[in-house]
Amino acid sequence: MGSGTKPEVIHEAPSPFGTVFVVDEGDERSLRFDSPHGSRQSVFLKSDPLAVPLSYVRVAMAGLAFTQGRSRVLVVGLGGGTFPMLLHQLLPRVVVDVVEINPVVVEIARRFFSLRGNSRLRIAVEDGARFLGQEGPHYDLIFLDAFSEHGTPGHLKEFPFFEAARRRLAPGGVGVLNIAFEEPRGLAERIETFARAFEDCALLRGSSESNNTLGVGTLEPVPPEPLFWQQLKQLSRELGFPALTRSVVSFERATRRETSTREGHERAFPLLTGGREDPSSSDP
Repeated sequence: MGSGTKPEVIHEAPSPFGTVFVVDEGDERSLRFDSPHGSRQSVFLKSDPLAVPLSYVRVAMAGLAFTQGRSRVLVVGLGGGTFPMLLHQLLPRVVVDVVEINPVVVEIARRFFSLRGNSRLRIAVEDGARFLGQEGPHYDLIFLDAFSEHGTPGHLKEFPFFEAARRRLAPGGVGVLNIAFEEPRGLAERIETFARAFEDCALLRGSSESNNTLGVGTLEPVPPEPLFWQQLKQLSRELGFPALTRSVVSFERATRRETSTREGHERAFPLLTGGREDPSSSDP
């Protein structure tokens, strides 16, 4: 949602993956692909670059409630860099690696979205699937957030990609998948494919201002719902980030259909179990 001010394109750049636009609406600056009227890939406030206007970015931070690890995070898909910069601010000891396939997006994030790399925030220009398929460090949290104007690239929706992400997790680590621009059938398929790569999976949703669903794939059983809300509030206090508990409005446990792809047998489960809105949560 914009500020009511007429949008102004302040930068337009061709890239190997289509034209990239930077659009200002009052205090709000957004990154868009292919069209200045396209969906907002990233948003920040010029008056407060570390503010987080899009709720799904805040919800992604809730993935840390499922793990005790706070050492190393991987982000696949940079956008304007809101999530990596939020991590960098709230967790002063964490090392954040970012993989972004489009060099123009990296340049724009640095020039227009206040992204600053250093020894704790490192950016690689590379395909996310190729990066995860290589040998390398293991991560406490991997955030899969790669999009074009038309949604997630096809090879980043497939089981081998999620399995590669799982292999790059540290013990107790979690994979977090941002799902958007999907019809109901496509959403169900994305969730099932993602969940199948992990031991267990939870679904988190933010405020109604976006239709994003965040999948959290875990290496251990997902905690019962009351314990999740307790851990989320504890994480919010640990980070000094009270908006976190207000941003997550629902928790569901996703189950999966196990096939010969991983374990050589098949067990069918209902896709979703449980779930409710946290009555104490509301998006500001």
